[in-house]
Amino acid sequence: MKKQKVWVTIPVTTAVLLALAGCGGQDTKPAEANSSSSAAAGQQTSESSANPSGSSDSGAKDAASTNTTDTAGTVVSSGSANTGKGESASAGQSGGNASSSSESSQSKVIKEVRSQLKLNGALLPTSFPLDKGKTLAASIDSNTSNAFQVTFYAVDQPVALNDSSLTKSGSKAAVIAAFEVNTYKDPNSTDIFPDEETGNVPDDMKVDLGHSIQGVAEGAAGSQYLTWNEGRWTLRIQSISEDQMNNPGIAKKMVEFLETHKLPAPKDKGFVDVHYPSGGKSVNVAISWQAGKQIYQLKTSQVPNEALGMVASVK
Repeated sequence: MKKQKVWVTIPVTTAVLLALAGCGGQDTKPAEANSSSSAAAGQQTSESSANPSGSSDSGAKDAASTNTTDTAGTVVSSGSANTGKGESASAGQSGGNASSSSESSQSKVIKEVRSQLKLNGALLPTSFPLDKGKTLAASIDSNTSNAFQVTFYAVDQPVALNDSSLTKSGSKAAVIAAFEVNTYKDPNSTDIFPDEETGNVPDDMKVDLGHSIQGVAEGAAGSQYLTWNEGRWTLRIQSISEDQMNNPGIAKKMVEFLETHKLPAPKDKGFVDVHYPSGGKSVNVAISWQAGKQIYQLKTSQVPNEALGMVASVK
């Protein structure tokens, strides 16, 4: 049975907010990107890139077509719990106290990470999906005045920031996500956001994703793609054709999730890249967006909606 994941929203009083708008209601020309975080040589002012090796079993074909888990992901709100009939009020109160304690613990982790970063006004995710009984840990992998990378982990017991146990061989620490920021002389010169038109396509390639959002389905070289736009954000799901993944079903769950969870408003471009490797039982998600001369990127092997939730919590 899949362990229940609980989202904890972390208050950060010193955080710098992104633009007010989320991923909807904007009319600038959309753009799409590859999930690679490295720019051409000489364009990036400092080095900071790494791909986290995800540890969750987060892929699986959509429940509409198979008996495996929900590929888009189901998020449980902070402080809530699924209780059976006849459960006492005191049990529910106990669950609330545990959530509050977890929130306090995670808040300390984020506060400590933020205090160590050299980049002025550093933004960080403030909400993470954790299995019951797990706690948040972090390591700062690179840290300069114009770039940083932080890896977040789920651990059994609290550990210090940058604790060696997080990265040593045989570690039981599970990577939740890697979050990085890089400053570029010219962000438009990177290959993170290649242009791709999704407007003028044949009717037989169009897919209704709900909420007046239309996707474009296509296939090439043994892969199938579903791409759509929400404001300045381009979102794409890629899977192997022979796996017969239900890309439209996954996309509809993501669209529904984004009706109540707003992504940061990119200055020009934002890209959500969801890639299911062969077999469809794992997933790699890279979410990138531009803010001025900085490009933010979160990489994770959590299911898409959990990845979206982490980015929606960035402050």
